Amino acid sequence: MQLRNPVFCWLTLFLTLFAAPLFSQNEGVLQDADLPEPDTTGTLVAKGGLPMPTDAELKERLSYLSSCVELKTHPVVKGYIRTYVQLKTDKSRTMLGKRLTYFPLFEQKLKEYGLPTDLKYLSVVESALNPKAVSRVGATGLWQFMPATGAEYGLRTTSVVEDRSDPVKSTDAAARHLKDLFNMYNDWALALAAYNSGAGRVNAAIKRAHSRDFWSIQRYLPKETRNYVPAFIAATYICNYYTSHGLIPYDPDFDEQLTSYIKVFEGMSFRDIADATGIDYQVVKTLNPGFRRDYVPPTASGHFVILPERVMPAFLRYLNSLGSRTYTLENNNDFVNPDLGDGRYWHSLVNVQQPEHIETVAQKVGCNADHLKAWNKLATNYVNSGQNLKIMHPVYVQKHSPLRIEAPAQNTSSRPKKNETQPAAVPVKNSSGQSAAPPLIIKPQDSPRKGEFQYHTVQRNESLGDIARQYATSAESILKLNGVDNLKVGMRLKIREY
Repeated sequence: MQLRNPVFCWLTLFLTLFAAPLFSQNEGVLQDADLPEPDTTGTLVAKGGLPMPTDAELKERLSYLSSCVELKTHPVVKGYIRTYVQLKTDKSRTMLGKRLTYFPLFEQKLKEYGLPTDLKYLSVVESALNPKAVSRVGATGLWQFMPATGAEYGLRTTSVVEDRSDPVKSTDAAARHLKDLFNMYNDWALALAAYNSGAGRVNAAIKRAHSRDFWSIQRYLPKETRNYVPAFIAATYICNYYTSHGLIPYDPDFDEQLTSYIKVFEGMSFRDIADATGIDYQVVKTLNPGFRRDYVPPTASGHFVILPERVMPAFLRYLNSLGSRTYTLENNNDFVNPDLGDGRYWHSLVNVQQPEHIETVAQKVGCNADHLKAWNKLATNYVNSGQNLKIMHPVYVQKHSPLRIEAPAQNTSSRPKKNETQPAAVPVKNSSGQSAAPPLIIKPQDSPRKGEFQYHTVQRNESLGDIARQYATSAESILKLNGVDNLKVGMRLKIREY
């Protein structure tokens, strides 16, 4: 996050101490993303009855973690850990769940630019992994870009898109920005401090302290920046040792964990995407927070659309049906289904032959370490010899059809009466002679809501064109259906019949 205006310092301090939470998840309003003061008063027992770590325990746990900065046991570090495990437990559980959505993307981008993957924890400090977080001075998104810095790295803000909230574009920009800062200082602690307060203040602190060591120049930095590296250490700690404090993450659905993205150039509404892939409209919206109007506007430079990996073949088919260009993905040949699982996901088991770190195992089996830890409810970052690990895989949707699966219809006239003995069912045998489940009937989706309409309530600063694109219809059709010539905020519009 870039430097805050000094005029706001007194207000920031007041709100931090009395009103501002460490994280805020309320979307659609300004959300606090400013770094609060750590709580260093006393020693409390964390919720769940698990105590705060002693200095010796904290030092030992940190020694097992690799990091681009020195993981020091500092009072401010303990203060932030206390905030995570005692004061903002619910917010911490939400953040820990969101890591399953965003950490794989962060690691991919950081590796792309040759950067340490543990820089992913910086987004925890900046936004608590909330892509719509907004600070009091306008820093926005997962990586809290100010407008000027965002524009410098190609992030646009319009009435339709907010690139600073786009997970792919903002992460790419953050990686480039961090690389530039590291090239300036050749030290990650100084680079992180400059990310927060700007290179000018870090350079001034270096000059005053006659040192290029963060801990030596710390007292010459702005107050928030002094705590910035300790906050990064605390975020690193809590994302690895949350189970030691009884924190159970709010893990998202697999559709928000195993995702992929593709650059598109045509315009399309979220409803188009949902209809083409069969996923819920809200999932499309959750995974694509950079679009302000629930549609992807056409562009020559392209926008990234993030979707569950399992529906990417169906989405590619839809994109190619538009006819303006041909879309492909590098792993097109991998869209096969060796197992149908529950219809969306299936799992395989891998047996670990020797004790290994979770990162090593994840690299060998080709998945993300945070996913592997969550899927197997691992309490530590180490896997024991002989342990079986569950790995989730998507069931790919090649083409979405509005079908539903039903159990065979029951003949109500033949149901047993009360106290009447029902004859035992005769098991169905498959080709190998084993018992098999009765066959399922697949039939086209009925339209039970025929004659009912979709409705939309007009929001402030929302145009008729915005609404039409959102629902994949025309402005003229909406006006005609509602018998109006213009819109008013709060008006409830008929959109189209189901």
